[in-house]
Amino acid sequence: MIYLKCNKEHKWSVVTKMAGGNSVIDDDFDNLEDIDSYSPSVQNINLVINAIAALHVFLGIITILIAYLIFTFNIFLAPLIIIVVNLIIGAILIASIPLYFIIGWAIWSLQPWAWKVSVIANMIFLIINLIGAIVLTALLNIVFLFVLFSSDVKQALAPIDE
Repeated sequence: MIYLKCNKEHKWSVVTKMAGGNSVIDDDFDNLEDIDSYSPSVQNINLVINAIAALHVFLGIITILIAYLIFTFNIFLAPLIIIVVNLIIGAILIASIPLYFIIGWAIWSLQPWAWKVSVIANMIFLIINLIGAIVLTALLNIVFLFVLFSSDVKQALAPIDE
C-alpha cells in the first residue's frame, strides 16, 4: 500500500506499507503538485486533521465554561457529598483544559506523538465526562476517538517508522 505522509515541517513523503514495516520511497517534497496534491483524499485528510485540531481547542473552551458553571451554580446549597464530587470533577476539568489546547496544537502541527497522546487523553476524558455526566463533551470525545482510529487519519498522524 502506498500513501502520502506529512511531517511536522509540512513536507510530504511517499511511503509504502509492507509486512515488515514502512519504508520511505521518496522524502521531503516541497511542491506537492508533482505528486497530485490536489487529489480528494489528500484534501480530505488535511481538512479532517484541521477540524480535529480546531475541535480540540473548541472543547477546551467549552470545558472552561463547564468548570465555571460547576463552581458557581449553587454549589454550597447541595449536600456535602455533592459538593465534594463537584469540586473533584471541577478540579479534573480545570486540569484537562491545557491538555485540550496542547492536543489541538499537536494535531495541527503534526507532531509525531500527537496520535498516541490524543487517543489516550480522549479515552481518559471520555471516562471522566461519563462519570461527571457531561454529555456534550463525552459525545465529542467519542467522535474524536472514531475519527482518530480511521485509517487515513491514523496514517497521517502516526510517525512513519511505526
